[in-house]
Amino acid sequence: MQQLCPVGPDYFEDQDRDYAANAGVELINALRKLGVDLEGIEISPPCGRCSPLEYVLDLGPVRPADALRMAARINDCTDELQRLRTAGTAAAPPKVRVERKARSHHSTP
Repeated sequence: MQQLCPVGPDYFEDQDRDYAANAGVELINALRKLGVDLEGIEISPPCGRCSPLEYVLDLGPVRPADALRMAARINDCTDELQRLRTAGTAAAPPKVRVERKARSHHSTP
């Protein structure tokens, strides 16, 4: 008879699913910072159809009108970021390069 050791709660842990859940949380939070909410996002287990080796994030059903609203919000944010970058570059004073003479170890100051 084979001797089997007892298990604990970690027996049921799934590090791959935890990784997918953490990735999903990061995505949702990043999109929410832009004012975009994906309500139907889910984690799907590995399957032969989409990804046989890892969990996938299903972004859920997105109606065309919702997709257009989300895209407009993201575009507004990226346009504003680009405007700020351009304004920041234009407002920054030019860098002045100061050339220093090398000191000779043999000369006296």
